[in-house]
Amino acid sequence: MEVQRHHGRDRFALVLGVACLFAGGCHQLKEPVSKLNVANPATANQLLSGFSWIESDQWRWTARTFSAALRPPETSETSGATLSLHLYVPDSQIQCLGPMTLTASVEGEELPPETFTQGGTYLYTREVPKRLLATSMLPVKFSFDKALPPETADGRELAAIVTEIELQAN
Repeated sequence: MEVQRHHGRDRFALVLGVACLFAGGCHQLKEPVSKLNVANPATANQLLSGFSWIESDQWRWTARTFSAALRPPETSETSGATLSLHLYVPDSQIQCLGPMTLTASVEGEELPPETFTQGGTYLYTREVPKRLLATSMLPVKFSFDKALPPETADGRELAAIVTEIELQAN
């Protein structure tokens, strides 16, 4: 009886694997990346928290606090790296909430904040000390000081729109 159950599971796994190959719907696990396009399903496992679903095949809304893990680029342990966050703050956010301040922290060390006083497209960039880059994966936590509270319609807390997060060797 036990042997039959295992054969059933193996057969199910084989059928599922073949179906995924032909359907193209399953994403293989890839090497972690240093440049993370938040709309790429193949690297979605590097988005740790605070991101909502992909919209327009290009971007995601974030909650007030959100985090991702990035692979430090080669040589960054000796040269340091620059963290970049590509974001868009809608005019409506600033009109409703007033100026919004973004901070980032790496390994518990806060990087300098930036305040956005008007809507627009921004590039938040900060130097990451090389001593923090001696790792295979670097978690980065971002936090806005405020966000729109969840609405009944979709239940999301909304802070800003993000398209890309990157660690680039200096």
